[in-house]
Amino acid sequence: MPLSQQDNILLTRVTGDAPMGRMLREWYWIPACTSAQLIADGAPLRVQLFGERYIAFRVTDGRVGFFNEACPHRRASLALARNEDNGLRCVYHGWKFSVDGRTVEVPTEARDAAAFCARVPLRHYPVREAGGVIWVWLGKGIEPPAFQDFAFLDLPEAHRMPHYQKVHANWVQGLETTMDSSHASLLHRSQLARFGIPLEMSTYTAPIFEVEATHYGFRYAAIREKTDGARFVRISQFVLPWYSLISIPNYDAILFFSVPIDDEHTAYWTIPHRADQPPPATAWTGFTDSGNWPPAVPGDPENNWGQNRALMNQGHFTGFPQHLTTEDFAMMESQGAIVDREEEFLNSADRAVLQIRQSLLKSVRRFMVSETAEPRPAGFSYRQVKPEQFNIAGNEDWRTRSRVKVVS
Repeated sequence: MPLSQQDNILLTRVTGDAPMGRMLREWYWIPACTSAQLIADGAPLRVQLFGERYIAFRVTDGRVGFFNEACPHRRASLALARNEDNGLRCVYHGWKFSVDGRTVEVPTEARDAAAFCARVPLRHYPVREAGGVIWVWLGKGIEPPAFQDFAFLDLPEAHRMPHYQKVHANWVQGLETTMDSSHASLLHRSQLARFGIPLEMSTYTAPIFEVEATHYGFRYAAIREKTDGARFVRISQFVLPWYSLISIPNYDAILFFSVPIDDEHTAYWTIPHRADQPPPATAWTGFTDSGNWPPAVPGDPENNWGQNRALMNQGHFTGFPQHLTTEDFAMMESQGAIVDREEEFLNSADRAVLQIRQSLLKSVRRFMVSETAEPRPAGFSYRQVKPEQFNIAGNEDWRTRSRVKVVS
């Protein structure tokens, strides 16, 4: 069923006082940048989230700070600040701010500078560094929410490779792309071998979907009926508000998530990881800049986002050879900055997409009434949430074969 314009606005808008944005900022730790992007005493990194501008920086002793970008004095950008002696010094008037958010020097104040420093309204935010990611809490409550303890967070650096790319599309379009197993068989058909994805994904294009709701989101099985009577089952997990865990050979999982930059732009994250050993070098991991990968679309709407029609004439299905995910980016951007879901005509392959919308709308409506989050069951850990893929006999129940316990 198409989504009404009212529900689409509630689902997609995150800036200002939009309920979805307020819920996401209050209930969740937000990925802001990768650890690799911050160098001790290096240049502050400009970060935009939910339509607001911030800076992230690493000080002399390795700690990370996260401030509003504008200096509280005359609103100059602190991205231009000197990063020195465990704090930032604005180059405009020399005011200095410690990494923990205190104003420690105001050289332009002639009377009782210490008392003046105590009154400066510097806005800073709690941060955590885990799994090669800098996480920030942008809420206004008294205490940050519980941290989502995914399995990759404690892995050695060589075992996980976080990276992200900026995409000109609303964040929900990113979520729907990662949890849409049927498109992989078609959109990515020229890329599957390069990325080591099972042959069944390209051979059987019309999977049957079975969705199971959980307290953290849902999981779904994409079941592909094979010509020999067996079935190929690929189980993906969705964790509120934006995490998708997908099963890929050579990795324990790839974690995808789409973090809102504003209403019309997304930071699309990818984290391949493997616990027992460093994963082999593959097309997923061939990057040098963790804040600029996979490759963005090479064009814009004026030139069909840089699609290579000559390459299509030679057999490439999409004309976007750069990366499997570049193909996703092209589809997301071609839908428009915020897709009109009232005009969609959906089919049975869209069950997981519909479940994403239902899960998020249920959460935001709960927030609008009580502003309380769903409680975690006692003893639950996000480490238990894993994707899977396997073959089963034609009469076998995939739930019996699954090694992952569902938490409802």
